[in-house]
Amino acid sequence: MYRIFLILLFCSLTCSLSAQIKIHSHNDYTHARPLIQAYAYQVAQVEADIFLIGDSLIVAHSRKDKDLSRTLDRLYLAPLADWFSKDKQRGVKTNYGLTLMIDVKENWSLVYPVLKKEIEKYGDLFDKDRNPDAFQIVISGARPDSTTFHEYPKWLFFDGLPHAKYDKKNLARITMISDNFASYSKWKGVGEIPEADKKELLKVIKAAHLLHKPVRFWGAPDNETTWKLLKSIEVDIINTDKVVEATQYLKY
Repeated sequence: MYRIFLILLFCSLTCSLSAQIKIHSHNDYTHARPLIQAYAYQVAQVEADIFLIGDSLIVAHSRKDKDLSRTLDRLYLAPLADWFSKDKQRGVKTNYGLTLMIDVKENWSLVYPVLKKEIEKYGDLFDKDRNPDAFQIVISGARPDSTTFHEYPKWLFFDGLPHAKYDKKNLARITMISDNFASYSKWKGVGEIPEADKKELLKVIKAAHLLHKPVRFWGAPDNETTWKLLKSIEVDIINTDKVVEATQYLKY
C-alpha cells in the first residue's frame, strides 16, 4: 500500500519529465527507502553495488560497511517479484521500464554463478527476451571480457565504456555508455564549465550517439547547475543521489 501511495502522490512530478532525459538512482541502496523512492518517481535505473560474501550477494558500498542482512535478493529482487505478482493479479502493469544496474565490486568470475542462480530462480521476471514486461539487468563494475558479452544469457546486459571497441554482436548487449565525469573535467558545478572540458564531454556523447547508445556520466557534481549543463549537451541519463530534486528540476 505504501508503494501505491507514493506512486499516486508523486505521479504529477514524473508525468511531465522529458522523455529525452532519464534518471539513474546512483547508490540507490544508501537512500532512506531503497527502491521504493526510485520506483515512486519512476526513475529509469537503480544501482546496487554488490560483494560476494560467503555464498550471498551483499549490497554495500565497501566490504567494511557490509550488513549480511542486506542481500541483493531482499532489497531488490524479491520486492520486485512481489510487486509484479500482486499487480498482475489485479491486472495492473508493474514495470514502466525499470532497469536494475548491478555494480559488481570484485571478481566477476566468482560472482556470476551466484548471480545467475539468484536471477533465474525468478523465471522470466528479469528476462526481457521472454517477457516484454520484465525488469532489465545491467552489469557494471567488474565485468567479463567485452568480446564475450554475447555468450551470456539473453537476460544479461552490460554497461559500456566510451573508448572500448565492440563488434556488432557484443554492442547489442550494451545498454549505455558510461564514464567518470572527472576523467574529462575537474569542474565542481559552480559557474561555467571550461569550454575545453565541454568539448571533451561532447566527443564522448557524439561517439556514443553514433553507436545509437545513450550516455551517462558518473561522478559529476550533483546539483542543478550540472543537470542544466548535462541536459544542454544532450546527455541522456542523469546520474544522481538526489532523485527527488533531479526529478523536480528536469520535469520543467
